[in-house]
Amino acid sequence: MKKMKFGLLIVAGVFAWAPFSFAAGGLCKAPTANSALELDGCKQGDTLILREIHFDTDSARIKEMSFAFLDKVSSELKENPTIKVAVQGHTDSIGAADYNMDLSQNRAQSVRYYLVSAGVNPNQLVAQGFGLTEPLADNATSQGRASNRRVELKLVGTLVLSEPKPTNVYISTFHAKPMELVVPVGTQVTWTNYDEISHDITFDGVPGTRIWTKGWKGDTYSLQFDNPGTYSYHCDVHKDVNGRIVVKSAVDEYVTTESPIYPGQTTSSYEAKQTVQRVGG
Repeated sequence: MKKMKFGLLIVAGVFAWAPFSFAAGGLCKAPTANSALELDGCKQGDTLILREIHFDTDSARIKEMSFAFLDKVSSELKENPTIKVAVQGHTDSIGAADYNMDLSQNRAQSVRYYLVSAGVNPNQLVAQGFGLTEPLADNATSQGRASNRRVELKLVGTLVLSEPKPTNVYISTFHAKPMELVVPVGTQVTWTNYDEISHDITFDGVPGTRIWTKGWKGDTYSLQFDNPGTYSYHCDVHKDVNGRIVVKSAVDEYVTTESPIYPGQTTSSYEAKQTVQRVGG
């Protein structure tokens, strides 16, 4: 497993209530008073208790005070994209068992949704609710009930990633084809110019690179997209040359645009031809 650092300091003596702490039975070593949390010793089945995630009472709505902590969790998961974890919700024993099961599942799903929205690959995450079935402490006391209300992150396996594949946009008849391209994080996109004149690609007002023509050979410009989002572009000279790159944490298929039949083809009758390949096969 790739080395993972959460980069958080946990003070000795308050381990049970620290932002990250380990459930009993795991082989992961607790950090010292002055060291960052490292997961080198962790393996499948080890569990982290996330004590800094809070919800509104009887609700799956995450409190705003938890957002900064969840952003740190999302950053670490994005930096370690091969780990697969289960987001597990737990409640105390107040209320009916069915109600608590639903509440814990909804809270786990809320956390998963937040992490995915922050850019974590959804394939890394599964949401599970356990209700009141797995208490850590005695529910007869308020302190015990508070301890039992928790979200855990359990290491459940390794995610096998497909390498992002380069994909192509070509410029012909003063248009970008395709005008919208959906790619996974980490993809390199290449623009190839088949027009008789150069184009100057600009992303949302940020100057990019001029794509010169080379006697029908087709000059190129490449850019790698490492963060989810929608990136719009246009040519500073020819406004019809425009489009957008939609970057997602994961996609179900790769779409590759084929080059024109011969370099320099600029007839308006030429249609964009694409090859679609499903991820994993």
